[in-house]
Amino acid sequence: MKLRADGESQPDFAMPASVQGSGPKHTFGRKIAGIFMGRKGLHPGWRLLIFAIILLGCQTLLQVALLRLAPHLAAGVFAIQGGAFSASSLLTIEVVNIISVMVALGVMAKIEGYPVAAYGLPRRGAFGKHFWEGVLWGTTTVTLLYVLLGMEGAFSFGSLAVRGWQAVANGLVWGLGTLLVGFYEELVFRGYAQFTLASAIGFWPAAGALSVLFGLVHRFDAFYSWPGVVSAALYGMVFSLALRRTGSLWLGIGFHAAVDFTETFLFSPPTGRTTTAGHLFNCALHGPAWLTGGTVGPEAGVNGFVLFAVALGLFHLVHRRGESLPA
Repeated sequence: MKLRADGESQPDFAMPASVQGSGPKHTFGRKIAGIFMGRKGLHPGWRLLIFAIILLGCQTLLQVALLRLAPHLAAGVFAIQGGAFSASSLLTIEVVNIISVMVALGVMAKIEGYPVAAYGLPRRGAFGKHFWEGVLWGTTTVTLLYVLLGMEGAFSFGSLAVRGWQAVANGLVWGLGTLLVGFYEELVFRGYAQFTLASAIGFWPAAGALSVLFGLVHRFDAFYSWPGVVSAALYGMVFSLALRRTGSLWLGIGFHAAVDFTETFLFSPPTGRTTTAGHLFNCALHGPAWLTGGTVGPEAGVNGFVLFAVALGLFHLVHRRGESLPA
């Protein structure tokens, strides 16, 4: 290193004239590269976009194939979007979703150099205590909602809709379908998207943004009201807290699946715009929408919001210290 007359240091070597002459081009190239790449590789925004394109592309291709090869199954999928639920149709659409998200995760894992388990789904603990704890949380929360509505005179259990082996068979299909719902939605929102966005803005800002998005996505369903959107966003925050405190998606998947199973198979009262085939009880809701949740269900009513606050507080007390999240 040499000192110039003005006291500034200069390198011992001279930059080749060819490089000096191409300085502006190199600067422009670095600016273009900076749009896509950072110090840690491809920017999170681009990674999320690639993931979304692969996911939606796979879903579209599989749905087109379903229309051509099994139009009767495709008809059931479209019926769900209008509020007519059946176990077989739910299972069909969730198989499509699970295949699509696993393809997308596999591709992104190759691009980013991570194992798929790094996105919140480690094999260790699979269907272990955290999963079953989540099942308990979800089942208890929804059951308490209906018990409260019953005490307020806005809900009645009614008689059994199915019995014997038919009830067992229906429950198994509903259980598998709702389990796949839990896997799919948690892998997308609290799995890959949370993992990637948190690397840019931090865990809780990412969790808040993705929970809002999780709620808004439900608005595409014809029967979802704005209170239902808020309810779904709150669920997203509960599942995010479960991820933060346990270090994996397993508790959230169990919680998510149990909520859907309890609301579709066990207690599934018609709400005017939604009907469910093959459920267990002939339940009925009778009361104002602010209490019963209207077309969405009781989680979108006043009882639902109160129980969310209680559940969040209890979960915070039960899970005070979490494990480290995947780096």
